[in-house]
Amino acid sequence: MRPWSDPRIISKTPLATIVLLEHANIQQLIRMWSEGTAEGQSLWGWISVGFALALFINFYRVCCPKEKFAFWATVLGLGMNLLVILTVVWFRYLV
Repeated sequence: MRPWSDPRIISKTPLATIVLLEHANIQQLIRMWSEGTAEGQSLWGWISVGFALALFINFYRVCCPKEKFAFWATVLGLGMNLLVILTVVWFRYLV
């Protein structure tokens, strides 16, 4: 069986994607706070990512209710994305 078709590997997809997404979120937060700016960040781009994560949460809730790990990992991702959005708002519009 090919790895891309193996259900044991595919079932780990939410873990892999949340690790990648949270790595990106953490790197963006570190960059913005260490440089004290959100220059180059698109508020609407990050809001789009948040909206996509919210749609995934709804997908897991409705279509895969037994996939609790995927659901809660995506909730974590949405929370981290919200921190990025708030940081962009802080540096772009409030400071």
